[in-house]
Amino acid sequence: MTTPPAIGSDMPPLEPSCPRCHAKIGRVHRKWCPVARCLATGLQRTGHDETCLCAKDTWSGRWPGAAECFEYGWTYGDGLPDLNRLMSTATWDPVAHRWIRPGHRTSTD
Repeated sequence: MTTPPAIGSDMPPLEPSCPRCHAKIGRVHRKWCPVARCLATGLQRTGHDETCLCAKDTWSGRWPGAAECFEYGWTYGDGLPDLNRLMSTATWDPVAHRWIRPGHRTSTD
């Protein structure tokens, strides 16, 4: 399993609740929440295949993928995570439930 991302000093503070469904840190997002991710694919859970048996996503205090962007140094000059680069460059690890940068092994390799 991959180690969780290191939190840098430039990473913004945690948000106590999801900005869309208001789930608190560590709590499951509501079924319709557009922030929740499918833990099998890393993509938005809303509207994904209803037969998917993925676990329910919980609010971490950060937008999905933001921790990986800060860990990999993929941010815009103003300290915002470059989620477009993450989605187009990294690979989702369905076991570790995180994005892995190119050249690094996933837990399924």
